[in-house]
Amino acid sequence: MSSSAEFPSSEATDWDEFEERPVPEGLGGPEQPDPVSPGREMAALLQRHWSDLQSESNRVEKETAAARKVLTELAVHVARLDGLLREAAGPLEAAGAKPLGRRLEVARKQVLEPLHAMDITTQDPTGKTYESVADVVDITGWRYGPGFTTEVVAETVEPIVLDRGTVVRLGQVIMGAPSSADTEDNA
Repeated sequence: MSSSAEFPSSEATDWDEFEERPVPEGLGGPEQPDPVSPGREMAALLQRHWSDLQSESNRVEKETAAARKVLTELAVHVARLDGLLREAAGPLEAAGAKPLGRRLEVARKQVLEPLHAMDITTQDPTGKTYESVADVVDITGWRYGPGFTTEVVAETVEPIVLDRGTVVRLGQVIMGAPSSADTEDNA
């Protein structure tokens, strides 16, 4: 196979011998772009769907984050309510309202179940040493007295909130410390 036999050189070609052919239907010539090929049309469609998926994914992510923030706040209030219910259990029983105490305990558990199902939990650091909770609490005040031998959490104002095991809200605590001549009770 000789390439010169199959393809004549341009020097020997007389371009005047060629006839102008009509533009195929659907093509507008050099002024207008080529029609969209099926491959390019499919690529554009996939790109549009990918963009829609990303947009929806971002929306869902924002809504989920907002919902988890609300659940975190709810967990704080549930923990407060839990503390109040535990305080009230004894007086209710003494007042002859033991059935009411049981119903409140059931209600408390029912409120906690959905939070635990979403893996949102709380921790009450009362009684823990300062060193063990220093990174997960904000100290709102101090109490000094002979009842404290070391710096410990004397009272929990708000619990530590964890979302899937990660602290998402610091606890608010009042610390207790041994009394000394130069300290005062700040709480």
